[in-house]
Amino acid sequence: MSDTFRAAYASEFYKLSKNKEIVVLLLIPVALTIFVAGYLYYDVSQNPVGEIDGSINPWQGMFGKDVFQFFYLLYPILVAIFVHACCDIEYKNNNYKVLFTLPISKHKIFIAKVLFIFITVLLSVSLSYFAFLLCGYLLGVVLPEIGFQNYDFRSVSFFVFLKLYVALAAISSIQLCLSLQFKNFIYPIGLGMFLLVFSTIVWQKDFSDFIPYTGSFKSYLNMLSENTRFERLDYLNLCSVLVFLVGSFYLFKRKIYD
Repeated sequence: MSDTFRAAYASEFYKLSKNKEIVVLLLIPVALTIFVAGYLYYDVSQNPVGEIDGSINPWQGMFGKDVFQFFYLLYPILVAIFVHACCDIEYKNNNYKVLFTLPISKHKIFIAKVLFIFITVLLSVSLSYFAFLLCGYLLGVVLPEIGFQNYDFRSVSFFVFLKLYVALAAISSIQLCLSLQFKNFIYPIGLGMFLLVFSTIVWQKDFSDFIPYTGSFKSYLNMLSENTRFERLDYLNLCSVLVFLVGSFYLFKRKIYD
């Protein structure tokens, strides 16, 4: 890593780490996971043991189902808000023109910003994954009658969260493109929410695999079916990352003329 790129990344990290949206992105999914685990403990403790269906894998049919019902709607919105915040900080005081006067190439500044976004989203998903496992293990200790301790769900949950991250990386790239095109936050976030709802409605259609936001809803279905295979949607999401990053870089370079 060259000194100029390290300086660019350090500058982006210092500048963007002050955004409160980062704390929200990192902590809300973790807090939500803990809340669902707490509610599950309360709900089960209020019911006689005989009412619990022992044939259900609690990681999938009880805990995972409830957590991902929130995740597939919440995560894309949080990512959209976070990515726009990373762009909005440059709109203030016309910082884009200031950036391009620095003795650092545009592509290094852009890559530093993209890396910061992807690493932050990865950290958020990783924290959620570890919170999911930890809460499940604790539920297995305090409520052994449910049967969390009878299943090794680490591999399945790892791939479900990995596929979720791939979808969020593609969504981040799209939202970066939209946020660079539109200064007003209503447009990128509004379009992101529309695509999220639309993809949830048409997820059974073949063309839905070409909408990266479908990956968010599919993560919920992956949890329910314990699907760990990478499918066409996941590979298309990886391609979407490259395509929309190219578009984002083009829009980023044009900011000097705005």
